[in-house]
Amino acid sequence: MNKMYLVIGDWSDDGHGKYEKVLVEVNKSVEEVQNAYKASCKLTGISFNGNEDYTEQGRDWEEAGKYQIAVDYEESKLTKETEEILIKHNCPADILDTYKEEQYVDTFVALWFWFVGLSLQELEYKVSKDDIPNINGYWNKNLNAGFGYGLYL
Repeated sequence: MNKMYLVIGDWSDDGHGKYEKVLVEVNKSVEEVQNAYKASCKLTGISFNGNEDYTEQGRDWEEAGKYQIAVDYEESKLTKETEEILIKHNCPADILDTYKEEQYVDTFVALWFWFVGLSLQELEYKVSKDDIPNINGYWNKNLNAGFGYGLYL
């Protein structure tokens, strides 16, 4: 199994700045997962990102928004269009129903990996329970210090 992070939220800090790194163990490589994500976007016409059009549908930004999941600020719910497409592609009812009830990180991760699995046969993943500590910062009781702040202009 390969360990990798699925980064959810505003990792580039060009908006609200809130994000979470979910450590997962996956039986495929990072590149295989990345390519399968793009292939699933093209297959379904929906995406979980707004910066690139991996669907290759050529929609304008307003129309594209109807086919995106959790891309815009405080817009985590499924649109009618995305829900219909997920159902058409046999999204498991337990994942779909749970996501429709609560848009939390764990339900998002389940939906995202199911989506990627449309284009990556035998994909298996699990959220890792490993606790990888930070040396500093993040309100660490032993070393709540920031390093290298002056490196950034």
